[in-house]
Amino acid sequence: MLAVSYAGLSIYSATRLVYAPQEPITTTPAALGLAYHDVRFRSRGDGLLLRGWFIPGLLPDGRMTARRVIIVVHGARANRTDPGTGMLDFSAELARHGFAVLAFDLRGMGQSPPAPLSMGYFEQRDVLGAVDFLRSGPLPYSRLGRPRVIGGWGVSMGAATLLLAAAREPAMRASVADSAYADILPILEREIPGRSGLPPAVTPGIVLAAWTLYGIDYRAIRPVDVVARIAPRPLLLIQGAADTFIPPSNARLLAAAARVPHAHVQLWLVPGATHAQGFHVAGQAYVRRVIAFLRASLSAPSPRAGRVRCAPHEVGGLPTPAGARGDES
Repeated sequence: MLAVSYAGLSIYSATRLVYAPQEPITTTPAALGLAYHDVRFRSRGDGLLLRGWFIPGLLPDGRMTARRVIIVVHGARANRTDPGTGMLDFSAELARHGFAVLAFDLRGMGQSPPAPLSMGYFEQRDVLGAVDFLRSGPLPYSRLGRPRVIGGWGVSMGAATLLLAAAREPAMRASVADSAYADILPILEREIPGRSGLPPAVTPGIVLAAWTLYGIDYRAIRPVDVVARIAPRPLLLIQGAADTFIPPSNARLLAAAARVPHAHVQLWLVPGATHAQGFHVAGQAYVRRVIAFLRASLSAPSPRAGRVRCAPHEVGGLPTPAGARGDES
């Protein structure tokens, strides 16, 4: 009876962990004065039909551009507009600085179809599908042509998902990961008992049930194991210095793992920022830092293996934005 009760509780809790009500889309880029097109594309591998929008970048003279596109990836139990982390507002900042934006809802969230929440295990396929769409899908704005270069910006689970996808996809020329976890399992081991009131002994059963029922192997969601594969493509890791949900130690672990030969890695700890609040706390300083990184990363030729010489005031071969104090500030 104890075994049956443990199994039943684990299955019930795993189902609640991986399924949650989807947050509706209640606004669009038009509310911020931006043009956009609704888009649909399929995830790579399993073919889920995902929904999002394509926002053209704006040049200084007001013309639209799709030359450089940033894939924007939201966090867990949110959508492409998430006001909690400033998704739509930051997408607008990117567009106003000349970067086109592909913002979409990950599987099981927003307007995309219901699917288990896997904390990056399956969601990385959605990001890879976004890359496929940009490279060979229907053009949202045919007169603007095909994007020439692709980068990514993600927050929280979206940041971890972006790292997992970028490690597999060389077409992702630069990545900005804000508040990514190095390993999801320790977070689940802390959060499941804390939020459910269940004893910690039940957590292994929930993790096993999620794998058995939904194919989610939480033990394999370790961006720290694959982040080195992003090199020599540039990587900017951002973390709130006051983040207690995903502590700054995660960013330091990721940075250390990413700093292999020929890597281009920057780490920025945002003073006073709690989890995924860097944009809200730092404001325009956040925008300037990310824009400077993306411009330097996506305007240069494709990085190739070889010796990288860093000029004074540069970090990992990329210019350090004004006000930065070395690799970690």
